Amino acid sequence: MLNQVVQFFSSISFFSTVAFGIIAMVIVGSSWCLVGLVMGDAPKKGIDSSLVQLWGAVVATVASVIIMFATADYSTASWQVTFYVSLILAISAALNFTMLELMSRAMQCGPNGVIWSIIQSAMVFPFIVGMIFFDVEFTWLRGAGIFLLLAALVLFAITKDNSSSGGKWKMLAIAGLIITAIQQNLSVLPSYYPEADKVPSIVRVIATELGFMISAIVWNLIRMNREHWEKIKSNLKNGMLWKYTIALQFFNLFFSYTLHYPGMNVMADKGMGGMCYPMMVGSCIVSFTLSSIWLLKEKVKPVQLAALIVCIGGLILICTK
Repeated sequence: MLNQVVQFFSSISFFSTVAFGIIAMVIVGSSWCLVGLVMGDAPKKGIDSSLVQLWGAVVATVASVIIMFATADYSTASWQVTFYVSLILAISAALNFTMLELMSRAMQCGPNGVIWSIIQSAMVFPFIVGMIFFDVEFTWLRGAGIFLLLAALVLFAITKDNSSSGGKWKMLAIAGLIITAIQQNLSVLPSYYPEADKVPSIVRVIATELGFMISAIVWNLIRMNREHWEKIKSNLKNGMLWKYTIALQFFNLFFSYTLHYPGMNVMADKGMGGMCYPMMVGSCIVSFTLSSIWLLKEKVKPVQLAALIVCIGGLILICTK
């Protein structure tokens, strides 16, 4: 039944247009702010952020496997293509896991909105790579957009540090940015190759979640001692862990299957694959900044506000044709 519904919507011409791709990227990107909110809030509630990722990956993997078998939505690509696409997405997930752990630590000693914006400013790199290697069209307006995005990154980075961490959060945020730049390029890479279109969204989700799961298990095994084991047992009895897990995975599964990968494929088919992450992460930066003001009650400094405005301007320009 679910597969028939997906096929029905896929047959509608709108879902193969650039407009659908743009709308999908904006919705998915905006939903990502929930990840930042959880990763920043979990340690404050005594929840190990890696456990949120671990159990989230377990839930998502089990649910995705059930959906795949229930809908018979198997990969029709060769086993080699399926393997390489899955491997790339799993490695991308491992990098994303590492970035989220660094970000969570940075958010404990620095301004959440600024840290999120610095890390997510890595959105400019997939676009640059797309222009250099995958024939994403370059225009002067898009060039100006790249310049503004880089300028926004600088403005975010020079935001005055009022914390007592000695700037440690900035080092963690920059490390997260570098990892994110690599991760985003890997994540968008399969969408440039027509053969990868035969690897359905649900298979990609499973590969991604397995990458998260393996990374979380290794991360916890490395840190394992009696104290950490006691914390794990305590967290498993804490209802907040499961609230975080369910909240994140509902949107992750639903949007990945219906919007994320289908939208990326449409944009890549139209020669606009490099714009996927700029749109998603730009929307994410805006939504998280607003959330940090309204929910976290963080004060926005003039430099941060200027950086946000510059970022929005760069996002608009980079999405022009």
